[in-house]
Amino acid sequence: MVTLSREEYLKLPLKERFVKLDSEGEARADRLFKELITVDLHTHMFGSLDFSFDYELVRQSGITCCFEAVPALSEDFEESMELLGKYRSIVDRHPGLTTALCVEDIRRAKREGKQAFMYQLEPQSIGRDLKRVEIAYGLGVRMMLLTFNTKNYVGDGCAERTDCGLSYFGIELIECLNDMGILIDLSHCGVQTTLDAIRFSKDPVLINHSGARALNPPCRRLKTDEEIKALADKGGVIGVSAVPNQLSRNRIQGIEDVLNHIDYIVKLVGIDHVAIGTDIVFGDHVAHHRAMAQAGVVDFSRTGMELVADYMYGIESPLEWQNIIRGLIARGYTDEQIAKIVGGNALRIIEEVVG
Repeated sequence: MVTLSREEYLKLPLKERFVKLDSEGEARADRLFKELITVDLHTHMFGSLDFSFDYELVRQSGITCCFEAVPALSEDFEESMELLGKYRSIVDRHPGLTTALCVEDIRRAKREGKQAFMYQLEPQSIGRDLKRVEIAYGLGVRMMLLTFNTKNYVGDGCAERTDCGLSYFGIELIECLNDMGILIDLSHCGVQTTLDAIRFSKDPVLINHSGARALNPPCRRLKTDEEIKALADKGGVIGVSAVPNQLSRNRIQGIEDVLNHIDYIVKLVGIDHVAIGTDIVFGDHVAHHRAMAQAGVVDFSRTGMELVADYMYGIESPLEWQNIIRGLIARGYTDEQIAKIVGGNALRIIEEVVG
């Protein structure tokens, strides 16, 4: 299977893409996927290019709560809020979906058989205007990424030439986010900005879509042991991503790479600080990355990523999300440990910070 082209792989029936388990494991996987509250801390359910939305695909993913990223690559705050409004309009008008503004909304969605959406704002549209944070909160934003790959008013991104840490404005923004009850995400921040943010935040923070740099040292989008330990010491959580060409430099990549990063981080800081933030799309993620590179939006050479793999077997789209549970079963995790990784740890920090 793993030697197939992406086109050949996607022609396989969904069950043939699943991690293989014995009969007992199959029963466990089915039960856990039905019973557990699952949280993906960083999703792109509205597509990567045209922001299209297919409810049936979202339903089949089975994820209880999606933390949807609202792109903001410029300082056009109105544009970002318009996009958020479109997302919320689609979700709030659909009988099978609901917007979650607190942890109880997620639990209610599970009880009612619905899927919940929470919203994360990417950083640039805030500019230097903290009043925009209050507006974003009022419209449903409950998480904010501090930087993208490059420098902004807050601090340095992971692909920046320098590693200068938080600015004074960055410290003010963190205080504002803490006061508002908005989760802080450090996934794209440089090392010193990450460490500074953990230090200055009174609340635990998130690295919601990343992994362990120790397993792929050239990739600056992954986090060092120092950053992960500091995060855990403050009660924070790291969501392991499933983005192709981020977790590994192998030509063939897939669910095993995701599991390798989970294993490593669990051994490093314990089971209570690991979650899932796949950052994947219903579509060709690598083609999207190549288009971004050609358009000059992202310079992957500066992040240390090489686009060598064409897809992620076993986790190529949210339709294969349950493979995370299946893979954890195959790796020997207990039901209690799996519950924490796929949702429990995320729920704990959401409840602590957002309410």
